[in-house]
Amino acid sequence: MKILIVGDSQAQGSPGLYAERKFQALGHTVRRISQQTCGPIDWTSDSAHRGCATSGLWSRYQDALRSFAPDVVVLIYGSNDSGPGLDDALSRMKNATSAPVWMSGPPQYPVAERQALGERIKAVNQRVFGSRWIDAYPHTPLSIPRDSLNAHLPGEGGRPWGEAIAESVLRGPSPSPSGEPSARAAGASVPAWVYGAGAALATLGLVVMWRRRR
Repeated sequence: MKILIVGDSQAQGSPGLYAERKFQALGHTVRRISQQTCGPIDWTSDSAHRGCATSGLWSRYQDALRSFAPDVVVLIYGSNDSGPGLDDALSRMKNATSAPVWMSGPPQYPVAERQALGERIKAVNQRVFGSRWIDAYPHTPLSIPRDSLNAHLPGEGGRPWGEAIAESVLRGPSPSPSGEPSARAAGASVPAWVYGAGAALATLGLVVMWRRRR
């Protein structure tokens, strides 16, 4: 399977690196593209701020989709972008390909102001991606040291998050928010004899009705 990892410094750093290594260790082909300080709005917008537009990020993303033709896309982002344009930006990245697109991030932050921003971004990410959203919080506890920006998990610090991303993607979408399995999963869990018995009862019912009419 071919997996495209896309994102900001979280994808560029140890979480993206360890997700890539986990996928590769299990025999998958990975391409990872990233741009530090550039969030989803930057990746889908031509407006120039933080130098992101000059990087041609949207073209870069589209080119990777065309040339690499991934079976799965994984987005890993922190908290560079927020606000009313985030929904549309994420939806645009999600809908740019027929491949399933997963999203993870942001991590937990030790600074209260940034953590509050991350909570708002997290809610948007979860809303857009549903069962293909991967919660980073269980894998980024505050006990893991951060860098000088209090934003990144250097070295081995990003390993739990990165490996959890790979494991979640390979395991497949989680159950629906109601806690019920998807219709496909529910159908797969029903033994074949149940369908056979149902068909036999339906046929018997038709025969009885036909005899009564006679």
